[in-house]
Amino acid sequence: VVAPVAEGKTREILFLFQDLTEVRNLQTMRKELVGNISHDLRTPIAGIKVMVETLRDGAIDDKEVAKDFLARIESAVDQLTQTVSELTELTHMETGKAGLTVTSINLNSLIADVVKQLEPLAERQKVSISTSLAPGLPEVRIDRDRIKQTVVNLVHNAIKFNKSDGQVLISTRHEANAVIVDISDTGIGISKEALPHVFERFYKADKARSRGGSGLGLAIAKHTVLAHGGNIWAASGQNKGSTFSFSLPVYQNLTKI
Repeated sequence: VVAPVAEGKTREILFLFQDLTEVRNLQTMRKELVGNISHDLRTPIAGIKVMVETLRDGAIDDKEVAKDFLARIESAVDQLTQTVSELTELTHMETGKAGLTVTSINLNSLIADVVKQLEPLAERQKVSISTSLAPGLPEVRIDRDRIKQTVVNLVHNAIKFNKSDGQVLISTRHEANAVIVDISDTGIGISKEALPHVFERFYKADKARSRGGSGLGLAIAKHTVLAHGGNIWAASGQNKGSTFSFSLPVYQNLTKI
């Protein structure tokens, strides 16, 4: 910005400089976010519209076809609901509006619940789940439901992107003042170029890892762990499997189970 400054007989010019890099970056992120949301909403909506039109044009008279289409419509609606729910949750986490209801627990018991919940999915995918849980693990003070959902998301991905007859290993360990959870798989892995971006909202590493899902699960996991004072990271290589890990601070007035 250039503006003339007139004081007395001397004519001066005032130069104002403003770095717009951050503003431009935010504008770019906003455009990408809107584009991603539009795509994730438009695709299932378009599918619902086509199936409704097909049913209206006479397919509804065929009970088997109608039953199949209604199941697909229900699945598409579930996908839309999940996207909106996860986007709302992520927004609350990013703005600090998501309140945490914390309690002291041992993560080993939480992981056992997750394994029991996801074993049927693993069996359908022909993937085996095993655990290596450290004995005497210190307690952590967490929002149980949110951390459980984080573990569910990570284990679900490990199953989903695994190979037939693949394996998922969930382990816990205690290092310094933190409890660490590692979730490893024998799946397709993630490229070196994509790995730094996996916790970004809507990011999908490649076509092989983009089937289904909203692309928000890992972003939510990241913000959930950070909100608890922890950290989250990933190690992987294409066709070498992946390991997703997160740490949570040990509850200072700890007891051991």
